[in-house]
Amino acid sequence: MEDTYRSYLELLETLRTKIEALSELSKKKIEAAEKDDLMALNEVIKQEQALSLAFRGLELSREKLQKEMGIQEIALSQLESRYPLEMRENARQAVAALQEEYQSYQGVAKTARGVLEHNLYEVERVIASMGGAAAETSQDAAPKAGYARPAAETVAPPPPSMRTDFRA
Repeated sequence: MEDTYRSYLELLETLRTKIEALSELSKKKIEAAEKDDLMALNEVIKQEQALSLAFRGLELSREKLQKEMGIQEIALSQLESRYPLEMRENARQAVAALQEEYQSYQGVAKTARGVLEHNLYEVERVIASMGGAAAETSQDAAPKAGYARPAAETVAPPPPSMRTDFRA
């Protein structure tokens, strides 16, 4: 059983390092957005997607370990009290480090989101000033970033060479 407790602490440390990596990617995202470097931004987003897959695997491991330890319904802040006495300090440190890293990530991610939203609004403004169609917004909600799809009647049909006869 002690191995299960140690494995769970290792899992928490792995989660902390993955969140730290997300923080670094968010910082790179901010830099790329500020430099208008879409290629770098695209690369950062791909790396974030790869990390999200790693998080899915960690989630499955976490659920398995929690079930073995009988702590499925226990909040992270209460984890220390469920550990054996000789391991409680290690559990407290692991939880504190994970929570601190997560708080740091939330701040950086919020900044990154703000920078990206600002840039998207700026792009929409430039498109609208050039005579392009701005994204439609509802009266209830604030304007959202994005592009409006052209109305069906304004879409040109494909050229004859690209059409397929499905009756054959």
